[in-house]
Amino acid sequence: METVPAAEEAQSSNPIGRVARLFNPQLVEVEDRIDWLQSRLRGLSSYSPRPLKEAIGWRAGWIEADVNDPSITLDLGGIYPLSDVYLVPAQEQISLGSRLFPYRFKVETSRTEDFEEVEQIFVTSDRNLTTNDGYPFRIHARDIDARYVRLTLQQGHRHGLHHIAALSEMIVISGGEPVSFGAAVTATHSMNGSNDWNPEFINDGRSPLGLWEGGNWTNSRGFYLEVPANNPQVEWMIDLGQSEAIDRVVLFPYLLPELAGPGILPEEMSISISDEPTLKGISPTTNLTGGEASCPRMVPFHAQKGRYLIIRSKKALPLGPRQIQALSEIEIWSQGRNLAAGRPVIVRHNDSERTDMPELTDGHANGLQIFPVDQWLRQLTERGAIESEQASLVPVRTSMVSESEINATWGASIAIGLTFLIPVAIVERRRLVSRNQIDNLRKRIASDLHDDIGSNLGSISLIARAAKRDLQRLHGPDAVAQDLGEMEVIARESSLAMRDIVWLLERQKDTIGDFVQRMQDTASRLLRDVQYNVVCRSNRTAAKMTLDAKRHLFLFYKEALHNILKHSQATEVDVRIFDSQDRLVMEVRDNGVGLKRDKDNNPIVGRKLTDRAGVLEGLLQVESEPGEGTVLRLAVKRASLVATKEAA
Repeated sequence: METVPAAEEAQSSNPIGRVARLFNPQLVEVEDRIDWLQSRLRGLSSYSPRPLKEAIGWRAGWIEADVNDPSITLDLGGIYPLSDVYLVPAQEQISLGSRLFPYRFKVETSRTEDFEEVEQIFVTSDRNLTTNDGYPFRIHARDIDARYVRLTLQQGHRHGLHHIAALSEMIVISGGEPVSFGAAVTATHSMNGSNDWNPEFINDGRSPLGLWEGGNWTNSRGFYLEVPANNPQVEWMIDLGQSEAIDRVVLFPYLLPELAGPGILPEEMSISISDEPTLKGISPTTNLTGGEASCPRMVPFHAQKGRYLIIRSKKALPLGPRQIQALSEIEIWSQGRNLAAGRPVIVRHNDSERTDMPELTDGHANGLQIFPVDQWLRQLTERGAIESEQASLVPVRTSMVSESEINATWGASIAIGLTFLIPVAIVERRRLVSRNQIDNLRKRIASDLHDDIGSNLGSISLIARAAKRDLQRLHGPDAVAQDLGEMEVIARESSLAMRDIVWLLERQKDTIGDFVQRMQDTASRLLRDVQYNVVCRSNRTAAKMTLDAKRHLFLFYKEALHNILKHSQATEVDVRIFDSQDRLVMEVRDNGVGLKRDKDNNPIVGRKLTDRAGVLEGLLQVESEPGEGTVLRLAVKRASLVATKEAA
């Protein structure tokens, strides 16, 4: 990831640098965009690739004369509504100087094995696809129902007369759950290796992307035990409380500072699922070889039932004179739920037993929070896009700084010989304009306070009066409780409305980038029980908005979210901000029940939304079908949003 060098930050703080930015709004816009991207990166999972020593992934080779293109197909074992497919690039092949990510390919889905009815969800465009940064490649599957997912390679990397391509993982997501882990795999044109390349490695959960972690640091690191060489055996057991159908078990390695990179898992393990807590008579379901590990180990069980999970390790990992047994976290997944979360873990060694091991099931590994696979991949994909944009903006900024400071030096030399009346007149003019804006703003504040706060306080008074009558009539507090609850809700809404009004008045937070950040905060507050995503793809986030445009656009957005919560029954909401020619577009999409229809079968849109769009002189488009969600798309000319014609 490229960041702003310290030397360039020093340039921006010197007098010439400050003057240069006064006369170059494009430079300020680029720098604001870089700062916003940098702040966004702080909230995303870090990208810390760790090369695999084995089970690298799937590799295919073919020549152009081959009749059929190479392909790999996953059988998910059942029909699922697919939301996303992630292709994880393989680690860089040093001998070839490339990750071998395919240049051209297509992804198809089907309900049947013969792909007689096929749905194509992605195909490479006319230009070859290049991704050398190692980040996941995300493909939206549009909730298509399918059991089979097929990747067909159309062009790879030339090596002599052959084409070669490789992938580390192919992860299919449905409802936020990875349904491809452990799926049956069939492939053609495979170039297999003994322990490194095989089609079965395409969905084993191991990739060079590292651990599924992020968030803030904690003290929870996991389980670590030094054992004697003549008695290294350790056993871990989790009681699920009742027999459950287990889909998969995930073991997270314990990171040792001495290894400066990979973590460790028990050297030799057997994992058993049983309805009995005793170890006698249980045949190991799966045997694993551990040792050094740079990513979690996923063990599929395909709905095998049992109450107890028992992990046995007979061999410790030697590290100098020490013999080590260690795990960072244990997850047991069944139908999208981690059954091990918060459950006690019994650890047995040398005829002793410990039950005080909450660190093994607390949702943290090696000091960081474990993210669901879908969330982790989404954040890495977004990080890749942001870092790519940063890499393109930094050299542009460097060039603009150099040119602007040269111009500023000449301009400053000329300006010193001129009168000081021009800057004084500019300052005075801005002061008068600001005074008029403040007067108009006060009038709008009074109106908003009257409409929002006054109405709510009036409601509180009426409800209090009703509560008093109920108390006298019913001689008890039961009926009053509901009224008082309504008072609390209205009071909270009054506080939030006041907070939004205060934010609208803050002159230091009036750029489009600040507006997007407020959209994020509002979504996190209103959509607590809904899966949401707010994405900004505008490259002009540094432009300042007028107070009027900022107010109407924010109230349009807030009204759209309120309508979703009240009427749509949606579980997913996607909000996008992007540029379209000379317009800024806000798109709010949900997967709810759709809008009601009028007698002409047109969707009915709330009057508040149409009024806000009209004030902004914007174009409001509505797409809604019963049971298929709603899309609100408001396109507003930048000239109606930004504060000056130059910014527009």
